[in-house]
Amino acid sequence: MVQVLICPTTATLMLLLSTLPAALTGNNTLKCSTEKITVSAGDDVILQCRLEPPVSAESIRIEWTRPDLLPCIRGSVHTHEDGRFLYEEQISSYNNRTRLFADQLINGNVSLKVSRVTPSDTGKYRCYLPSIHQEAVIELSVGHDGFVPPDSFMEHKPVEAVVGSDVILPCVSTFNINVNDHILEWNKDDEEIYTVQDRRGSTQVDDYKDRTSVSIEEFKKNNVSLKLSGVKETDKGDYCCCIKLGRDNIKCTKVTLDVTKERKQHEDKQQTKTEADSIGSLVGIVAVCLVAALVGFVLWKYRRCDRRRTDKPNMDWNLSTNVKRAQLLNLDV
Repeated sequence: MVQVLICPTTATLMLLLSTLPAALTGNNTLKCSTEKITVSAGDDVILQCRLEPPVSAESIRIEWTRPDLLPCIRGSVHTHEDGRFLYEEQISSYNNRTRLFADQLINGNVSLKVSRVTPSDTGKYRCYLPSIHQEAVIELSVGHDGFVPPDSFMEHKPVEAVVGSDVILPCVSTFNINVNDHILEWNKDDEEIYTVQDRRGSTQVDDYKDRTSVSIEEFKKNNVSLKLSGVKETDKGDYCCCIKLGRDNIKCTKVTLDVTKERKQHEDKQQTKTEADSIGSLVGIVAVCLVAALVGFVLWKYRRCDRRRTDKPNMDWNLSTNVKRAQLLNLDV
């Protein structure tokens, strides 16, 4: 039997190669929707992102996250790596509501579909591809009657405190809070340090026991600020003020607390500064006195010399007058 070896032509090889996905290079760019997306609660939405030029994204890591929730809520909206969905990294409120288009990954389509959106889904979504250091952000707004806007809290600056003092961590909402229905949580480092539910406040972490409190009366003014007493150096960091409006609707804001060294060291610095200021003032007074004395001495010398110049012509005039008198009296002078 004679075996016939058939060699593919150049055209055939090019056709075969063209069907293979291209490899990722530094020239690939992530292109996403730039306009703000607005939908109604209960709808499904697609956050469109794709690689250009088209290239397979099946095996790379794809991260969809909510940077506006950090550090209050940790985790991802959807993470895909090596052909599988990493459900263990997902934020619980997105369970069974997100997916990528698996059949389109080979063409560089990394768009995310979010189903049955709620007002709490409102925010900024970041698509990040670590392998090529490409990222983009899409803004989503979910609205309905009673919709809570993204800027749900009054703006505030980082708070500064000295060890041993008391401090207020501000948290004032722009929407109405019902103390009977809504739950307030203050968190730090993923731990609930204070909670208010059914008009009752409680401390969840021993280190903050008897040091934290919230005024129930201030709830009527949408003020759920936290009072922290006896500040410690370990209290420094980011705090999250979160209000649960419903099972899948939670609003959070971050408050940063900066703690300086112990009060004694702070007072020592103030005392040192005061003493330095006092010494500086004393040196200034002495310098002024010395300058005044020097000026006085110069003026005194000048007046004395001027007086001598004035007295000399008078002496010469008196001598001349006496000589003339002696001549008139025929006296030898």
